[in-house]
This record gives sequence, structure tokens and C-alpha cells, in this order.
Amino acid sequence: MMTDFSSKKKLDLSVAIVFVNYNTSDQIISCIYSLREERYSKIIVVDNASPDDCPECIVEEFPDVVLIKSEKNLGFGEGCNIGKDWVIVNTDCEYIFFLNPDTLVEPGLLQLLHDGFFSPEVGLVTPRITMMGDGLDILWYGGGYMNWLTGSARVPGCGLSAVSKIALEDRFVEFASGCAFMIRRSVLEECGGFDPRYFMYEEDVELSLRVISYGYKIYYMPKAVVRHLAQGSQGKEVEAVGMFKGRNPKLPFFVYQTAKNRFLTVFTHGTVLKKGLFLIGFMLWVFRNSFEWVRYKRLDAYNALFLGIKDFVKYTYVSGKK
Repeated sequence: MMTDFSSKKKLDLSVAIVFVNYNTSDQIISCIYSLREERYSKIIVVDNASPDDCPECIVEEFPDVVLIKSEKNLGFGEGCNIGKDWVIVNTDCEYIFFLNPDTLVEPGLLQLLHDGFFSPEVGLVTPRITMMGDGLDILWYGGGYMNWLTGSARVPGCGLSAVSKIALEDRFVEFASGCAFMIRRSVLEECGGFDPRYFMYEEDVELSLRVISYGYKIYYMPKAVVRHLAQGSQGKEVEAVGMFKGRNPKLPFFVYQTAKNRFLTVFTHGTVLKKGLFLIGFMLWVFRNSFEWVRYKRLDAYNALFLGIKDFVKYTYVSGKK
């Protein structure tokens, strides 16, 4: 069944929506249905060579969607960059909204985010992101800042009530989650898109720091709400076990991406003091997880750890490329 939302929309906002698909076509279809009352110019879906999926089903359901198929899985950031490049070349859209497949949007989301660009210095606007848990709204993202000890971002109130004081406070922040954010086209043209050295995870942290380094601000708009299912392309088994737990069959992947990407972020944007703080924190992180890895005889986690650091050195000081 083909679905046409065009007759339901008033004057479209100059916003293009970009999804990156990896075996999540059903989720994208559900998310697009949640966008039916929103006003936007175009939806672009970049398929990252999904092996067990039917991305064509999205276009069959929504003929106006632009489907771009990559020949191989380039990762989340590069998938977003493909969509971003298409928007810049083929449209005049002033804003791009990056949205994870495993989400649903609350009514009025795009207009609220659009209104968040109240000043030229605001380069990026991010919504409140919630999860459903035990019948209550749980906060998944409510603004964040960089934690140089861990080399990643921290989200105050994450896992607690989605209607807490901190969750409902609109403010400037240091970190925007890649799950959902709207950014000016002009900012992407000036600052560039996601760093291709990041295959998955932490790429949103690096982009946030880069946007700020160019003199722009990130505005958190809590009235705009996105509901997140979490772990869309990785699966519920990872969420249940835990990313860095010894029983996780994908443990080496997570350890490698975390080590490489956090080193990249800190050594790209951190001062000497912040780099030193991170090295201390990273050693503590390895020590804490070692109890779990040794218990389950996960030597592959240590192999992934050293490979991640090795590739960080290669990308930073040798080739500079992915």
C-alpha cells in the first residue's frame, strides 16, 4: 500500500530528514508514519548494505522517499554523510534532521526544533529523547556535556524520570545525541559532517565538539520529544546483556569502537591536561572491566582494545584516513 502524506501538510518547513538503515526498514516505516502530521521537504533513507532487510519496502510504502543504497556498510556517520551530501546537492533545504530508525516523534517536533534556531549563533538544536520503562517515561537524553575523564559525553538524569527538572530545562549544551538532532545546512557546509574515522559510536560527541569549536551553540529544546526504542541495529540481546559484559558475543566490536573513537575524540579536541585526565580514566575503565573479561576468558576483548588504540594512532599520526 502506498501512502501519501502530501495532502495533509501545510506549507513545508525547509527541512530534510535523513535516516540510516541497517536491517531496520520496519522501524523506519513506523517512524515515518509518526511524522505524518509534520511539515518537511524531503525524507532520505541511506541503506548501509542491509543483508537481511528490504529497504525497497520503504519506497513502496512511501513513494516520495529518496532511497540511496550503499554497496557496503560504511557505518552510521558515513551513512549520514551520504544523506547530507544528497540534500546539499539536490535541494535548497536550510536544515537537516538526522533521526534514528528506532524512534517515534511526538506531534509538532519539527516546528519546535525549527523554532530553536532563534539566533544565528545556534547551529544545532536537539530534542528531549525518552524511553518507555515500567509504564513511566524514562529519560534517554536531556542535554549533555563532555566528560574528559571518560572521553565521552555524560547525560544528567539519564535513566530517571523524563519530566525531572533537568530534563525540562531548555538550555545550551555541549553534546547532541546522534539519535535525533536538527542542524543548519550552512553549519554542515562550514564544519563538515561526521568524521569518517568513526564507524559507529562517539561520532556525535566529536561532531558536537567540532560545531562548538567553530563558534556555534547547541540548544536543547525539551518541548520537542522523540521516543527511542534503543539498540535498533544491534539487537535486544546486546541491550539485555550489556555492551562490555563478558557474556556479550559482540564484545570485541564494542571494545574496539569505544577505544579507538574515544582516543580520537580526546586527542582531536582536548588540551594536554584533558588528554592526561582521559588516560587516567581510560586505564581505570580497562581495570574495572577486566574482572568481567577475565572471568569469562575474553582475551578477544584485549585484542580488540589494542587494535583500537593501534588504529587510533594510524588514523591520527600516520594515514589520517579510515
